[in-house]
Order: sequence, then structure tokens, then C-alpha cells
Amino acid sequence: MEKPSTRTIASNLLVYGSTHALIDASCIAVLFSLLNRTSQDEFFALVIAYNVLAFGLQALIGLEVDRLRKPRSAALAGCVLTASAVFSVAYSPLFSIVLAGVGNALFHVGGGSISLNLTPKKAAAPGIYVAPGALGVTAGVLIGTGGFVAWPFILLLAVACAIIIKVKPPAVDYNQQKAAPGGRHYELVIVLVLLAVMVRSLIGMVVVFPWKTDYSLLMLLTFGVVAGKALGGIIGDRFGWLPVAVATLVLSAPLLAYGSGTPFLAIIGMFLFQATMPITLTAVSNMLPGRPGFAFGLTCLALIIGALPAFTELKTFYSSELLTLSTILITAAALYIALRLYSKNLEQWIG
Repeated sequence: MEKPSTRTIASNLLVYGSTHALIDASCIAVLFSLLNRTSQDEFFALVIAYNVLAFGLQALIGLEVDRLRKPRSAALAGCVLTASAVFSVAYSPLFSIVLAGVGNALFHVGGGSISLNLTPKKAAAPGIYVAPGALGVTAGVLIGTGGFVAWPFILLLAVACAIIIKVKPPAVDYNQQKAAPGGRHYELVIVLVLLAVMVRSLIGMVVVFPWKTDYSLLMLLTFGVVAGKALGGIIGDRFGWLPVAVATLVLSAPLLAYGSGTPFLAIIGMFLFQATMPITLTAVSNMLPGRPGFAFGLTCLALIIGALPAFTELKTFYSSELLTLSTILITAAALYIALRLYSKNLEQWIG
């Protein structure tokens, strides 16, 4: 299958990456606009419901998107449902949150499938696609709590739909799944990679940055996360996934465990910590050829499973400095084993 041109790669990343930020900003703004309209318990329940829908549904949606072979249609449906959530939040908060969660999941899977096929088997494009989401989340919190207005989001989402329809997506070779891989260590590698995703999600939720109330520092932290995800795949493709993923995790461990109270150290730590994201995502996708939607959804399912303890009393337990340090280092060791087995067996598994 012909590889996408540089123009195709650039145009799709620009459109889907920026729309990813818009989708996340819209959904989170809808959610946080309810902060002062609901009780603390009700708002907490809505937060859980949104995250379970937005992340937990993606594996199932991915299976269906792969079956129908319609990733762009999924992304468009996600935009429409998200716009519906923005419109309906003033009338029915719960219905709006359901629409936002499902819409978010649809767009993530559709756009994720496309990003995974822009630089086939490489992590650069998926990292750039996912990265703006963090910016969208921060913007959504600030807008939702600072004075939510629906019509700008609806207008921007309509424009995004028009541009998505106009931009030609890359071809996706869904026929690869007929030769699904298997063999020794195959399941182990997938389990270890998904475990690393779960732990990254948990640590990202439980580490406390007391200085985040400062707007300037919050934005620097957000840009650190964005840069880590965007550059992690590019650097990994250039210097090798295994050394980059393991080195960034190991270097981030003391910075996040003992430097979370110092903005400079913590921002560098989060940059390094997030650099593994495109590598783990693309590794799972490469091991599930012809099923980019399911692969993307599977990693997002691992994210929400990993994050769930942070919504319980276990958050305090997991946020201890020594446990944070040891957990990240153990994760680095698991990822080392997984990526070493991956590199030794990938040609045998999928050619």
C-alpha cells in the first residue's frame, strides 16, 4: 500500500490534532460548567461517568469502526455528538455528559485510526495527534469554571466537520487483520505494554503539583505534557523505542517522586514521563495489524482502568514519594522486557 505523502500527513495531523484539542476542550468545559450547578457528590459521579464513557467505550467502538472501515465517519459522528452535548448541557446535564462521553470516544477512535496510518508502524504521527488533547483539557477546565458559553464551541465544531470532510485521509490496510499474529511471548508483550499504560495513567493522576493554582505554571505544565507526547514518538523513531521509553521513564521517576513541589523539576519530569505514550500506542497497534481502532481503544481502556484508583481513597496511598519512585522504575523494567521481546519477534509476528 502506498505511503501517505508529506502533504497528506501534515494536513491530517493539523486537522485532527487541532480538532482533538477542540473536542477535549468542549467536553471538559461542559463537565466543569456543572460544577456550580450540582452538589459535590453529583459532580463527582458525573466526572466518573464521563471518563468511563469517554475512555472505556473506545475498545468496543474501535472494533466496530474497524469492521465498518469508517474512521473518518466515526470522527465526524464524534464532533456531532459533542456539539449536541454542548447544546443540551443547559437542559439536561446527565444527558449532555452521556453525549460528551460517547462523542469523545468516537472522535478519539476515528482520529486515532487515521493518525496510526499516517506514519505506518512509526510513533511520530500518533504522538502529534494525541498531544493537543492535554491543551484542550486545561482550556476546558478554565472555560467551564470561568463562564461557559455554548455557541462558540458549536460553531467551531461545525467548521471542524466541514474541514474533516474536505481533507483526504490516508488509506488503511484493513486486510492485514486476516493474517493476525500470534506465537511465543505475543500475549505477554501486549499485557506488559498495556500495564505500562495503566501505571502511567495512575501516576499521572495521583502526583500532586501544589503550584498548579498559578495560571502561568499550569500552562507551562500543560505544554510540557503536550511536548512530551508530541516529541516522544519522533525521538523514539529516531533513536529507538526501547532506549527512549526506558530512559525517559527512569529519568522522570525521581523528578516526579521528589520534585513535584518544584515547578521546574516537575515540568521536566512530566515531559519525560509522557514521552512513552506514542511508543506504547504504536507498539500495540503494530501487534494488531489492520485493527487501528481497536488498538487505539485498547490503550484508552487501559488508561481509564489505571486511573480509577485515583478516584478512591487509594489516591493518598499511591501518592507517596517512595511508591511513586518504585512504581515508575518497575514500569520501566516491564516496558524494557516488553519492547525487547517486541523488537526480537515483530518480524516473525507480522512481517
